[in-house]
Amino acid sequence: MSSPGSGHSGHHFSGTHYVVSEDIDILVPRWCRSIGLLPPAKNFYLELRSRMKDFLQNLFARVTFIGSREIRSGLLKSVALHKKAGLTVISLERAYLEDTEVDGRIELTRTVDESGEDIQVPSVRNGAPLKWMQYESLRGKKIALIDDVVFSGKTLISTVSGLHHYHANVHAVTAAVGVKDGVNKLKKTTFGIIGMPKHLKVDCLEEFDDVSDQVCERDFYPGVPYSGRVYYIDNVSFPYVLPFGRPDKWASIPEKELRRFSVLCIDNTIALFEEIERINGIQIFCSMIPRPVFGFPKNKLRFVSFLKEAREKCLKT
Repeated sequence: MSSPGSGHSGHHFSGTHYVVSEDIDILVPRWCRSIGLLPPAKNFYLELRSRMKDFLQNLFARVTFIGSREIRSGLLKSVALHKKAGLTVISLERAYLEDTEVDGRIELTRTVDESGEDIQVPSVRNGAPLKWMQYESLRGKKIALIDDVVFSGKTLISTVSGLHHYHANVHAVTAAVGVKDGVNKLKKTTFGIIGMPKHLKVDCLEEFDDVSDQVCERDFYPGVPYSGRVYYIDNVSFPYVLPFGRPDKWASIPEKELRRFSVLCIDNTIALFEEIERINGIQIFCSMIPRPVFGFPKNKLRFVSFLKEAREKCLKT
């Protein structure tokens, strides 16, 4: 793996890949610990992934799952090198790095309207300060940005431009996963701002020439922390599965496979939460779920029962 700022990726993949960034084995245990529950064993997540990988490999020529521990380890090394270079490390991602491991965060998220249509401008996370206030708090800093993925490059270009408007100069970007076109667009963007390099130094742990799509694993698991796209006026999500979200549009799942794919995702999620219930000898209610789903009942319905109802709706879709 190359050092941050070198402009080169750690690993390079040619050809078209369907890429999944693993993260549920970090996010679920973190949530469990936060409410005093024991998480599933590590091998349990491998079983869930095996089912998902088998399904995706029947749809796409090349399927690549990038390990969560590999991503976390690589990002931590990059953070250390950026700090050694005197840069303030600001993270845009929430899955892999703890608050104590970076100097701060910019809280942005993908949002949709009530029909599930994308709102093109990233919104602030629920409860976070307004975007301009987040940028203003970094005034005068020399910054390295950390993100989970560079796909089109648009979000990062907008963020860098916004920060520079408040005289916070970005000197480097490190991402776990990069797609060649988006990475090149980010590298070639000329900001022309005094105090920063003419072109950004962009470093990715894994870079792909071309992808069918790149998806965060959590987006296939309703209710898991940070899963899905967020409803723009409330802290509820649209997971990337029927009957909630748009797996065709958001995860490039072929139309004829939408129902089977969504049933698999829901079955995996049911298995996950039933395992948490079994280990801890309790029931998990909808009111306990860290990432409420659009249309969520605000009562003590067991979450697994809600998922089974969603599964039936999916089968009738």
